[in-house]
Amino acid sequence: MTPEVRLPLFDGHPSYTILSAPRQVAAAIKREILQGALKPGDRLPSEERLAELFGVSRPTVRAALQELSSAGTVVVRRGRGGGYRVSSFSLDTLTTAVTEYIAFSLVVESLTPPQFLEVRRELELLSADAAGRRCSAEHLERLEELDGRIEAVIEGGAPQDPRAAFELDLEFHRALAEAADNPLLVSFEGAMIVVLHHLFGSGASVPPKRALGDVRAVIDAVRRRDPDAARDAMARHLTHSVKHLELQLPVPGPASA
Repeated sequence: MTPEVRLPLFDGHPSYTILSAPRQVAAAIKREILQGALKPGDRLPSEERLAELFGVSRPTVRAALQELSSAGTVVVRRGRGGGYRVSSFSLDTLTTAVTEYIAFSLVVESLTPPQFLEVRRELELLSADAAGRRCSAEHLERLEELDGRIEAVIEGGAPQDPRAAFELDLEFHRALAEAADNPLLVSFEGAMIVVLHHLFGSGASVPPKRALGDVRAVIDAVRRRDPDAARDAMARHLTHSVKHLELQLPVPGPASA
């Protein structure tokens, strides 16, 4: 007798997820957007028409649209000419979504501070490297302005306000991401800054010289168009935050030639 062949579906643990009816409708609408059939600003058919097209009930369509609206994929407009329209996507939307995801993950402990800082380190090293290769004159001017303010703190001429130093450090990281000339890095940086406020609060517990350690070396490397030196200086700078939180993270060695 031929032995019975057991498939995952019949073991009680399917190897795939069966989407509910609303999620199937939502996925189909997303697919139309990704394929370009629906573009930002396009108005979706009415609930009644969508129900007819998909062969489902209007409550099912309504649930699908609410899911898409919550995700920012579509927006609803009231009044004459209203209805659901495809959102005009921007990296600001991504920044908000990433920020919320990381913040909630830290709260429920599905993400730990060391895991967050590990990813942040790699993104900051990338920003330093990219800025060292393609920083524009305008962005360099901004970094030079920050360099002067940081020097005043490091050399002791400026008031040693930990909160101000912490915010100055975050200004630097934002400016460096902008100097990297990659809007996605700027978007991620915006999200990370919000999360860093979650981790450090106002930054009052971080000594100013520790918060700004090796920042000037990063700026100097960018000034000299030396991406390897910028990465190395950034790696040193990031160890200060790690040590302050007493977190054990792998610290990258010098950049390879």
